[in-house]
Amino acid sequence: MKKWITALFALTAIVSLVALTPSPVSTKSADPREDSLAADRAKYTKMVKEAIAGKEKLPAEQVFKNIKLFKGQPAEAILGIMENRWSKTLGVSCSHCHNVNDWASEEKHDHAIARDMVAMVGKINDDLLATIPAYATKERKPRIGCSTCHRGESHPGRPNTARAGGPGAPPRN
Repeated sequence: MKKWITALFALTAIVSLVALTPSPVSTKSADPREDSLAADRAKYTKMVKEAIAGKEKLPAEQVFKNIKLFKGQPAEAILGIMENRWSKTLGVSCSHCHNVNDWASEEKHDHAIARDMVAMVGKINDDLLATIPAYATKERKPRIGCSTCHRGESHPGRPNTARAGGPGAPPRN
């Protein structure tokens, strides 16, 4: 069951990645916080891309250490998911979940939280939403994702005023 949920989530993430691929027309964010996080994410993504040069198409588990969710997916797809999907959805940069000097490290508890959240999203989509007869039909397959709750916040449900620095302050990293 875990493999099935992981495969389904990975497929959803890849489809989302394709949908989020930037168009040739650049649209800059009006939020300066997002611009600084985007630059930070781009810096780390570039570092990792250079480190895996020539291995981008290999399965992630052959390229990266400590891969538990995206086994079988191309290594380059994982970078796109992290940079363009998860970190934007949570309003964070790479250092929120990773020790950027040791990417495989589990010293930050957010790795385990992310894995548990992936399982939760799969359970909600497959076991809960799909069983609401008036909501889920043959034509309509309701789905949730990270952004359903997070919406740019690393800790959903916490009002913006609860952030260090008050409303509009950068997210905690």
